[in-house]
Amino acid sequence: ITRIEGHLKIEATVDGGEVKDAKCVGTLFRGFEIFMKDRDPRDAVHITQRICGVCPTSHGTTAALNLDAAFGVADKIPNNGRILRNLIQGANYIASHIVHFYHLAALDYVDVTEVADYDGTDPELLKVKDFISRALAAGDMSMLAPFYPRYEGDYRLPKKVAQAAVAHYVEGLNMRRLAHELSAIYSGRMPHSVAVVAGGVTSHPSIDSIS
Repeated sequence: ITRIEGHLKIEATVDGGEVKDAKCVGTLFRGFEIFMKDRDPRDAVHITQRICGVCPTSHGTTAALNLDAAFGVADKIPNNGRILRNLIQGANYIASHIVHFYHLAALDYVDVTEVADYDGTDPELLKVKDFISRALAAGDMSMLAPFYPRYEGDYRLPKKVAQAAVAHYVEGLNMRRLAHELSAIYSGRMPHSVAVVAGGVTSHPSIDSIS
């Protein structure tokens, strides 16, 4: 399976157009289960975030929830700690979904070269058109990364729809940045936040941070 963070294999048995059996296999062992052994359990919140650069907060939050239970404080999380955890996680949820849909999966369905002859006034599409034209003028398709090289996907979208999707791709970059900024306000940085800990968070809301 391409366009995902990690390695995944799907094996399907198809008979007469009907799926008779399917297996999902994770094909990459990275050893987190091993190198977490004999460490201070509080390290888990920070180490497990390195499982994924797209959705680190989910892993860190899960580790924190487990530590809450292990330390017997799951029912003692302050309201501010709970709310800030949710804001940090929610911001990463938004950023992660934008990255998966627009910046990983969509490229298998959207033909970016449909923008090469765009004749409108959308500033984002004009940037992409200029980007494509520089690569074509130089005769160097590697300049088109991350749009090239690519698999030959299912590019059935009409030109106008494809162009709109490319504009959304660019807009998604800006929206993802805003989501990261939201998370970093309360988590210290993004990716791999440092504020979520067993028992709550290390940050607190202020008028400035809320604004």
